[in-house]
Amino acid sequence: MMRKIAIVSLLAAGSAFAASIAIGGDSRVDPSRFRITEFATGLNSPYGMQMLGDGSLLVGVSQGFFGTPGNLVRFTDTNHDGVADGPGTVVFSNLPRIMTSVRRAGDLVLTMSDNGGQPVISVLRPDANPSATYTSLGSIQFTMTAGWWHTAYTMAVRDTPGLPGSYDVFFNVGSQHNIAPTTGAVTTSGLVSGALQGDSIFKFSVSNTAGTPSFSGYTQIAHGLRNAAGIVVQPGTGDLIFTDNGIDGLVNVNEPLSADELNRIASAEIGGAVEEFGFPDDYVTYRTGAIMGGTHIQPLVAFQPLGDPQTGSESEGPAEIAFAPTGFPGGLNNGIFVGFHGRGSLAGVANEENPVVYYDLTTGEYFHFIDNNQPVGHIDSLLATSDSLFLADYSSTGSGTPGTGVIYQIQALPVLAPEPGARGLALLGLAALGWRWLCGKHLRKQVDVLL
Repeated sequence: MMRKIAIVSLLAAGSAFAASIAIGGDSRVDPSRFRITEFATGLNSPYGMQMLGDGSLLVGVSQGFFGTPGNLVRFTDTNHDGVADGPGTVVFSNLPRIMTSVRRAGDLVLTMSDNGGQPVISVLRPDANPSATYTSLGSIQFTMTAGWWHTAYTMAVRDTPGLPGSYDVFFNVGSQHNIAPTTGAVTTSGLVSGALQGDSIFKFSVSNTAGTPSFSGYTQIAHGLRNAAGIVVQPGTGDLIFTDNGIDGLVNVNEPLSADELNRIASAEIGGAVEEFGFPDDYVTYRTGAIMGGTHIQPLVAFQPLGDPQTGSESEGPAEIAFAPTGFPGGLNNGIFVGFHGRGSLAGVANEENPVVYYDLTTGEYFHFIDNNQPVGHIDSLLATSDSLFLADYSSTGSGTPGTGVIYQIQALPVLAPEPGARGLALLGLAALGWRWLCGKHLRKQVDVLL
């Protein structure tokens, strides 16, 4: 048993490509059960990731927060060592700037860009050659009143129930103000046209059965949300899970009035009566946990400082979220990971609000899976596969400077449990050979030392 543990631990931490971040925060987290690598570095503001059918990773990059148009970049990892084979291949360029979401709907790819406060959803079709340039099928352009606080940032996609080949695309429309109901107008044009209410979540549908996609109009799903910047559809149940960013402090912007939240709409309720969450009058006060209003739908959890309410470890500004990989160890595979942006342009220990939080759906408890003392800036984008959690740090320096973005891969390692005696040693040898194939040439010497 000790020999097995030593191999797993060294594979997780001994690689030349091991990441500089650490995980923990709870007794159920055993770092030796994971391999953590820097999958890609030197990136320009990575935000939005999707795994393609061939196992490659599609990432949106923005070349600086206030800079030039965005690109979609495809990364491969053919030797499965947790490190991308190279700098990636640009499969589509000149997308609207400041990319904030990348999603798949069947064989279509949808991207969202903030575009200086006038968001754009772009619809693309990949080529049969996965590294070839994608084809643009059009876009949806948002027009919002100047000075809008929170525009549209994120999307989530599900198969339309009962309609094969059709997909529902959920997206948020944030609040016009910090602590007042939205009164300004939001309109869209292009592939889908219409008028939208702020403080909301909407959906539209795309049908791709005839080869040429067709788009339906909007359905409002929820209202009373300040900024639902992270939305996912729960596998199995079809429930809609989403964040809401709390109200900024009225005196000190860094001291929130209300706590950030995680919310749920049951699958059966999606598309029925609009679910009301009560912004700006219904909220949970930060640090005290007092419920103000309380007459509308209450959150699954309101994120307060861990430990002492006044001095505890904080988490503020939830961005993208992801359901835990099913292949993660027990206790970490039935919950939701939430990336928190934290404070503006700060990073490392100076940004005391930017952890990655794990919320356990079974217990209703949460902890900092990656704590605020880690050398990261803003892990705003998350993607879960069957055995891995990909985390995109928008800027490891916090400033958004081009070339400072990093993507980490946290992969669960299978437990090697050899039997005693000669048969067990033989099985251990076979397992080690399997690891040599899985982890690639950069890890082989680590296994050889032990064997």
